[in-house]
Amino acid sequence: MSMGLSSPNMDTARRLEAILLVGLVFLACAANGASRGHLFGVGAPRRTLTDTTNRKVFDVTAFGAKPEAGDSKGRKMRELPGGGDIDAPLPQLPVAGGGDSGSDDGNDDGLNPDADNDTGMAFIKTWVAACRGEYKGPAKVLIPKGTFLAGPVVFQGPCTSSKEPIVLEIQGEVKATTDLSDYSSPEWISFENIDGLIITGDGVINGQGEKTWNGAGCHSDDCPHSPSNIKFQKVKNALIEGITSLNSKYFHYHITDSSNVTMNNVHITAPGDSPNTDGCHISNSDNVKVINSIIGTGDDCVSVGQGARQVTINNVTCGPGHGISVGSLGKYKDEQPVVGVTVTNCTLSNTTNGARIKTWAGPNRGEARGIIFDNLVLDHVKAPIVIDQHYGEKKSGGDNKNAKDPNSGKQSLYKLSDIHFRNIKGTSSHNVAVSLSCSATNPCDGVELNNIDIALGGAGTAKKTDVASECYNAKVTTKGTMNPAAPACQ
Repeated sequence: MSMGLSSPNMDTARRLEAILLVGLVFLACAANGASRGHLFGVGAPRRTLTDTTNRKVFDVTAFGAKPEAGDSKGRKMRELPGGGDIDAPLPQLPVAGGGDSGSDDGNDDGLNPDADNDTGMAFIKTWVAACRGEYKGPAKVLIPKGTFLAGPVVFQGPCTSSKEPIVLEIQGEVKATTDLSDYSSPEWISFENIDGLIITGDGVINGQGEKTWNGAGCHSDDCPHSPSNIKFQKVKNALIEGITSLNSKYFHYHITDSSNVTMNNVHITAPGDSPNTDGCHISNSDNVKVINSIIGTGDDCVSVGQGARQVTINNVTCGPGHGISVGSLGKYKDEQPVVGVTVTNCTLSNTTNGARIKTWAGPNRGEARGIIFDNLVLDHVKAPIVIDQHYGEKKSGGDNKNAKDPNSGKQSLYKLSDIHFRNIKGTSSHNVAVSLSCSATNPCDGVELNNIDIALGGAGTAKKTDVASECYNAKVTTKGTMNPAAPACQ
């Protein structure tokens, strides 16, 4: 045998050695990827997103949370996995509110008849014990079956108990107090400065907005802004899955200054006439996903605000509501750009808008680019495809009040470019199915209409026979089916 050849046994040994080396490298990478900062990255194992077992459970009822009379009182701390002492000293956490609403207006808020409403503070104490108390290891905060009334609650990080994401599991219903003077800032439940978070369960977050939408919720002379149900601020690597948000006083979810946040299989609901109850508002955040969810509200199902980057909205059923919107933009100075918004495989039913981009007419500059609406199914949508760069003019009764001539009156300085409407089909309840009303001062660039097929249908269309399109100040290219016919821009 020549010196340049090896025996079959040697080849086999080397292959085994190579396989073993690759396996060791894989294990090392997997271990490194299990750190909180990598859990939600591309290629992360699905188990790390949803596996909330093998964690010490911190039950809020063991820290003083009291369900409504007649509900289960939960378990005592000694009955929980890992035990624990509810009297152990806890780090202090600043919190606004959290007490009884103090209302005597006759509304039944579900108050405990024999206790002050300390549930909000009990939630916070439980969180602090799980997040950065004496216990070190994977932890889960549990809100068990039952109905709990709480004022403002702040779940604040950073968490030091474990590199694993902290889990909040909601099995019961949490109801908000209804006196707006309880809320010193515009949020009810907020998550702040957390890296690694899983919110899961089949429970309900009930803002009881129906008791405040008509302005009856505040009993002081200086009513604050209505609070959102849930706000995420400076949160990284988060998954929200399974829970229901009901009747928020304002936005249901508000995601800001955050990254790598996924909302999956959530249910968001409020009446179609409820004011400003956006399902999810996203601003100043990157890599946010809203997927596989059902949203019906009195405002936008999802709204994408300034500073949002790489937002994915996929497989969302929307209605009632105002559709899925980028904007409104340009109301304030120094807004950050919106870059990379993809809306795909969504169904919109009986909404006032379908795929919409809206900017205010006025002096504030900004830009939004790389926006794709693709594969949308519309059912009786009033305004299926909309670019409105005169937003606010009709509301305020400005020069553009009747929208007869978008080239007159105030113009938006916001720049829109690289905009794509693709594979959109269904029915419109208004005869103008495509409306591209861009700024005469700063026209839209790179607008694509590709395979648009929208027929007339729905209430109020009996006297109309066809759909139409309109276009102002946009550079438009068309491909494939175009119904209505492609507009000639003015």
